[in-house]
Amino acid sequence: MTQWSHRTTSERVKLLRGDNITQEGLAELSGLSIGVIRKLEQGGNVSLPSLLRIASSLGTDVSVLVGQQAPRRGMALGERAALRAVSEAVHSTAMGDIHGIEPGPIDGLKVAARKADAAFWSGEYIELGAILSKLLPEARTLRDASTGKAREEAAHVLTDAYQTAATMANMLGARDLGYAAIAYGRQVAQLAGDDLRDAHLTASLAWIYLRDGHTARGFETAERAAAAIEPRMSDKDPDRLSVYGQLVTNAAVAASRGGASDETAKDYLSQAHAVAARIGREHPRGDQGQPFGPSYAATQALSVALALGETGQALQLIDSTVLDPDMPLSTRARWKLDVALVRTDTRQWDTAAGELQDACDMAPAWVRHQALPGVIVGRLADISVAKFRKVAAAAGVSINVR
Repeated sequence: MTQWSHRTTSERVKLLRGDNITQEGLAELSGLSIGVIRKLEQGGNVSLPSLLRIASSLGTDVSVLVGQQAPRRGMALGERAALRAVSEAVHSTAMGDIHGIEPGPIDGLKVAARKADAAFWSGEYIELGAILSKLLPEARTLRDASTGKAREEAAHVLTDAYQTAATMANMLGARDLGYAAIAYGRQVAQLAGDDLRDAHLTASLAWIYLRDGHTARGFETAERAAAAIEPRMSDKDPDRLSVYGQLVTNAAVAASRGGASDETAKDYLSQAHAVAARIGREHPRGDQGQPFGPSYAATQALSVALALGETGQALQLIDSTVLDPDMPLSTRARWKLDVALVRTDTRQWDTAAGELQDACDMAPAWVRHQALPGVIVGRLADISVAKFRKVAAAAGVSINVR
């Protein structure tokens, strides 16, 4: 496969606009003449201002156009534009650079925050970008203009919006934006004296560290935050139990991937199961974020078993686990991917291909941003070429010949 940096600028522009945008359409979006677009795509040189406008219209950066940086894997044009809109909203609200905003009522903003969270978990990233780009500045404006209880409620919405922005950025590979959104959200939560939202943001931070390859840091971050909010045995608050459960689960996953010892991973996983049993059902803190409960603990137990190479334990989990049907779509799709990986370990090629296909059918937008489908496709053997190509195409995995 040709590396992005080895392509010409004209080739890169053609690939970025794809089949959905014509040369005429790109000219209209950028405000440039069709002649400039044609000149660029025929190998000619155009001015830097023109390149900047073309990059903006394609929802990317000029560094991507000139080959200094590759586009993020699997990101469609609309998703790139959505991510840029969210990035602008995150940074402008953090700096207070918002003017002329007329915020909606607090109840409406709360509904919008829940819609944003739901859009993330269902893989509707373009819709999510549209909501967050409006929600963040409105929530910041309302918080700044309010006092007392009203200010506290607006701060809650703003914090939750920053958290959703961070998880979106992490999913789409924009780690720097994810870290920034977490930092901004924690500042708001700490100013409001909201230790539980602060801890929930820290759980998201630990996951970003994990996805960014900083497993030891992810483990330490989750471990410290869990110790800070550990509920008493008499504490039955499902919100606190949910956040604590997510933190100890993140600690277990990070430990299993090299962040700490195998025994530490198992100890934290045991804690996660115990907390899940205390809740007794899947519960998202304040209807925000990943629900935590017995089903989620089971999905992460499978992830830990895979990381530790315990195939027998993984098979037992697959046979004994019945997931809550109300779990988020992306969580159920991740379970499918992990099951598919286990099936490749046991050389059940057709079953593995079927599980991968199911995940792709369930959550196609989410799957495009995962690395695991490529691993599974790379392991598949002894299935028909037609099925192999079909599964690889559904997963967005490039193949040469087979």
